[in-house]
Amino acid sequence: MLLVAFDLEGPLSPQDNAYELMALIPDGRRLFERLSRYDDLLALSGRPNYEPGDTLKLILPFLLAHGINETHIRKVSERAILVSGAHECVQAIWSRGWQPCIVSTSYKPHALNIAEKVGIPPDLVAATEVNFDVLEGAMTDDSYSLVLTWQTMVLECPADDDEQLRRLLDEFFWEHLVKFPIGIALDLPVMGGSRKTEALRSFLNKAGLSFSQCAVIGDSITDAHMLQTVQGEGGLAIVFNGNEYALPYGVVGVASLDLRAILPLLEIFAEDGLEKVKDWAAEQKPQGEWDAHYQVLTEESWQNALSVHRRFRQAVRGQAAKLG
Repeated sequence: MLLVAFDLEGPLSPQDNAYELMALIPDGRRLFERLSRYDDLLALSGRPNYEPGDTLKLILPFLLAHGINETHIRKVSERAILVSGAHECVQAIWSRGWQPCIVSTSYKPHALNIAEKVGIPPDLVAATEVNFDVLEGAMTDDSYSLVLTWQTMVLECPADDDEQLRRLLDEFFWEHLVKFPIGIALDLPVMGGSRKTEALRSFLNKAGLSFSQCAVIGDSITDAHMLQTVQGEGGLAIVFNGNEYALPYGVVGVASLDLRAILPLLEIFAEDGLEKVKDWAAEQKPQGEWDAHYQVLTEESWQNALSVHRRFRQAVRGQAAKLG
């Protein structure tokens, strides 16, 4: 038995649902990119009780100030497509008697929509749950004014000035917003970082399996803790079209336009173990520019793999490729 855990945005669907959701508000994409960068800065600095992917709680006050709610999440999710081969890959996993699951930072309605498209039942999906009724009730008139005023200030901040961006958003979230009722949004437990690892542990426990009997497929900073844990416990950590935050923590990298490129790795891992996976990956030589590329990832080699992953990531994910 093998449990195969997928991150959702990247491996299964190219769309970043929160990014597209923010596009519904004026200058929302630029605002999201700044908040996403701020999220990276907080996660990398090791802020206590902060996890990669907590962007999904940071954007909530801005969404609410513009009347965006769960209905909009569902509508935006309906536009999402799948990564080529995603449905076929999941069905192949089922056919081999393995168990797929999804561990996603995404808001739950989006995660459930993609899960249905690829054929994974709701009870095998872990994602970020938001009670919009409670949050909408916390948006007082003063909260609207505060959020909209600071939205303008954040958008005026130079995109490449990390120091100014962090100083500005530190003040907004942790000095001002926390004093308003909508500050409860900052307590939302987003499914990222170590919370992903704990959700994966829960799925493994229910299946009676250990991390060494698990394969995980991730691509970004929200997956780093989960990838590192699985790698450290002797499981198969696959970085699929990954960025610099994920590649250092994988066992094998796969840069491909089609998710089915991971299937040989899963089969070898299930039958012959991790070392044979590395041997096979090291022997693969892509013939064409867009053939799947495989890399055995180490502290020394992952940086050499980054350029090809960036190329495939851009081809598959478009604008969302630049997000952490």
